[in-house]
Amino acid sequence: MTEQQLPWYKQFWPWFLISIPLASVIAGIFMIVISIDGADTLVNEDYYKQGLAINKQFDKSKKAQQLGLKATLAFEQDKLQINLSSDKPVVESLVLEFSHATVKAKDFQLRLQQASEGQYFSVLKPEQLATIKGKWYLTLTPHSEQWHLKGRWFLPSEQPLTLGD
Repeated sequence: MTEQQLPWYKQFWPWFLISIPLASVIAGIFMIVISIDGADTLVNEDYYKQGLAINKQFDKSKKAQQLGLKATLAFEQDKLQINLSSDKPVVESLVLEFSHATVKAKDFQLRLQQASEGQYFSVLKPEQLATIKGKWYLTLTPHSEQWHLKGRWFLPSEQPLTLGD
Protein backbone atom coordinates (compact mmCIF):
# COMPACT_ATOMS: atom_id res chain seq x y z
CA MET A 1 0.00 0.00 0.00
CA THR A 2 1.60 3.22 -1.12
CA GLU A 3 0.58 6.53 0.24
CA GLN A 4 -0.86 9.01 -2.24
CA GLN A 5 1.55 11.98 -2.54
CA LEU A 6 -0.16 15.43 -2.37
CA PRO A 7 1.05 18.24 -4.66
CA TRP A 8 3.49 20.68 -2.97
CA TYR A 9 0.98 23.57 -2.73
CA LYS A 10 -1.37 21.43 -0.60
CA GLN A 11 1.26 20.59 1.98
CA PHE A 12 2.02 22.53 5.17
CA TRP A 13 5.83 22.88 5.16
CA PRO A 14 6.32 24.73 1.86
CA TRP A 15 3.80 27.39 2.93
CA PHE A 16 5.38 27.64 6.36
CA LEU A 17 8.82 28.18 4.82
CA ILE A 18 7.45 30.75 2.34
CA SER A 19 5.63 32.66 5.10
CA ILE A 20 8.85 33.56 6.98
CA PRO A 21 10.46 35.68 4.21
CA LEU A 22 7.02 36.98 3.19
CA ALA A 23 6.40 38.23 6.75
CA SER A 24 9.82 39.92 6.70
CA VAL A 25 9.01 41.72 3.45
CA ILE A 26 5.65 42.91 4.80
CA ALA A 27 7.24 44.09 8.07
CA GLY A 28 9.94 45.94 6.09
CA ILE A 29 7.34 47.74 3.96
CA PHE A 30 5.42 48.64 7.11
CA MET A 31 8.57 50.08 8.73
CA ILE A 32 9.36 52.15 5.64
CA VAL A 33 5.84 53.63 5.65
CA ILE A 34 6.10 54.48 9.35
CA SER A 35 9.52 56.12 8.92
CA ILE A 36 8.34 58.27 6.02
CA ASP A 37 5.08 59.39 7.67
CA GLY A 38 6.52 59.87 11.16
CA ALA A 39 9.26 62.40 10.45
CA ASP A 40 10.89 63.90 13.54
CA THR A 41 9.58 67.45 14.02
CA LEU A 42 11.75 68.21 17.04
CA VAL A 43 14.89 68.84 14.99
CA ASN A 44 15.02 72.41 13.78
CA GLU A 45 16.76 73.31 10.53
CA ASP A 46 18.21 76.57 11.83
CA TYR A 47 19.63 75.15 15.05
CA TYR A 48 22.88 77.09 14.56
CA LYS A 49 21.09 80.45 14.46
CA GLN A 50 19.06 79.45 17.51
CA GLY A 51 22.29 78.63 19.32
CA LEU A 52 23.68 82.07 18.51
CA ALA A 53 20.47 83.75 19.69
CA ILE A 54 20.52 82.10 23.12
CA ASN A 55 22.14 85.18 24.70
CA LYS A 56 19.20 87.32 23.59
CA GLN A 57 16.87 84.90 25.38
CA PHE A 58 18.91 85.26 28.58
CA ASP A 59 18.72 89.05 28.24
CA LYS A 60 14.92 88.89 28.05
CA SER A 61 14.77 86.76 31.19
CA LYS A 62 17.10 89.17 33.02
CA LYS A 63 14.92 92.10 31.93
CA ALA A 64 11.88 90.37 33.45
CA GLN A 65 13.81 89.87 36.70
CA GLN A 66 14.86 93.54 36.74
CA LEU A 67 11.23 94.60 36.35
CA GLY A 68 10.22 92.24 39.17
CA LEU A 69 7.69 90.44 36.99
CA LYS A 70 5.71 87.50 38.32
CA ALA A 71 2.65 85.93 36.74
CA THR A 72 0.14 83.49 38.19
CA LEU A 73 -1.88 81.44 35.67
CA ALA A 74 -5.08 79.59 36.52
CA PHE A 75 -7.87 77.94 34.54
CA GLU A 76 -11.58 78.41 35.19
CA GLN A 77 -13.37 76.03 32.81
CA ASP A 78 -12.55 77.50 29.35
CA LYS A 79 -11.06 80.76 30.65
CA LEU A 80 -7.38 81.32 31.41
CA GLN A 81 -6.73 84.07 33.95
CA ILE A 82 -3.36 85.67 34.54
CA ASN A 83 -2.41 87.92 37.44
CA LEU A 84 0.73 89.87 36.57
CA SER A 85 2.61 91.69 39.30
CA SER A 86 5.61 93.93 38.67
CA ASP A 87 7.58 96.83 40.09
CA LYS A 88 6.47 99.00 37.17
CA PRO A 89 2.98 98.78 35.64
CA VAL A 90 2.71 96.83 32.39
CA VAL A 91 0.29 98.42 29.95
CA GLU A 92 1.12 96.37 26.86
CA SER A 93 -0.97 93.54 25.55
CA LEU A 94 0.44 90.11 26.32
CA VAL A 95 0.85 86.91 24.33
CA LEU A 96 1.03 83.47 25.92
CA GLU A 97 2.64 80.79 23.77
CA PHE A 98 1.84 77.13 24.46
CA SER A 99 4.54 74.77 23.14
CA HIS A 100 3.79 71.08 23.42
CA ALA A 101 6.63 68.97 24.76
CA THR A 102 6.67 66.52 21.85
CA VAL A 103 4.17 67.46 19.11
CA LYS A 104 4.91 70.74 17.33
CA ALA A 105 1.56 70.63 15.49
CA LYS A 106 -0.24 71.19 18.81
CA ASP A 107 1.53 74.51 19.55
CA PHE A 108 -0.63 77.63 19.73
CA GLN A 109 -0.67 81.22 21.00
CA LEU A 110 -3.21 83.13 23.05
CA ARG A 111 -3.60 86.88 22.87
CA LEU A 112 -4.50 88.04 26.34
CA GLN A 113 -7.00 90.80 27.01
CA GLN A 114 -6.49 93.14 29.93
CA ALA A 115 -9.41 93.11 32.38
CA SER A 116 -7.85 95.55 34.86
CA GLU A 117 -4.37 96.57 35.94
CA GLY A 118 -2.34 93.39 36.25
CA GLN A 119 -5.32 91.17 35.34
CA TYR A 120 -5.40 89.45 31.95
CA PHE A 121 -7.59 86.72 30.50
CA SER A 122 -8.27 84.68 27.39
CA VAL A 123 -11.02 82.26 26.45
CA LEU A 124 -9.85 79.02 24.88
CA LYS A 125 -11.56 77.57 21.83
CA PRO A 126 -13.20 74.14 22.20
CA GLU A 127 -10.59 72.49 19.93
CA GLN A 128 -7.81 73.95 22.10
CA LEU A 129 -9.47 72.66 25.26
CA ALA A 130 -9.82 69.18 23.73
CA THR A 131 -6.08 68.92 22.96
CA ILE A 132 -4.60 70.75 25.95
CA LYS A 133 -3.78 67.63 27.95
CA GLY A 134 -0.12 66.88 28.60
CA LYS A 135 3.15 68.66 29.27
CA TRP A 136 3.39 72.24 27.97
CA TYR A 137 6.14 74.85 27.90
CA LEU A 138 4.73 78.35 28.33
CA THR A 139 6.23 81.68 27.33
CA LEU A 140 4.58 84.95 28.37
CA THR A 141 5.75 87.99 26.42
CA PRO A 142 4.52 91.53 25.83
CA HIS A 143 3.73 92.70 22.32
CA SER A 144 7.12 94.51 22.15
CA GLU A 145 8.95 91.26 23.12
CA GLN A 146 11.31 93.15 25.47
CA TRP A 147 11.03 90.50 28.21
CA HIS A 148 9.57 87.06 28.75
CA LEU A 149 8.57 84.69 31.53
CA LYS A 150 8.88 80.96 30.96
CA GLY A 151 7.52 77.91 32.71
CA ARG A 152 6.34 74.33 32.38
CA TRP A 153 2.81 73.16 33.13
CA PHE A 154 1.14 69.73 33.15
CA LEU A 155 -2.47 70.14 32.03
CA PRO A 156 -5.22 69.72 33.03
CA SER A 157 -4.29 71.01 36.46
CA GLU A 158 -6.19 72.39 39.43
CA GLN A 159 -2.99 74.03 40.67
CA PRO A 160 -2.12 77.53 39.42
CA LEU A 161 1.25 78.06 37.75
CA THR A 162 3.62 80.83 38.83
CA LEU A 163 6.06 82.23 36.29
CA GLY A 164 9.04 84.34 37.30
CA ASP A 165 10.15 82.68 40.52
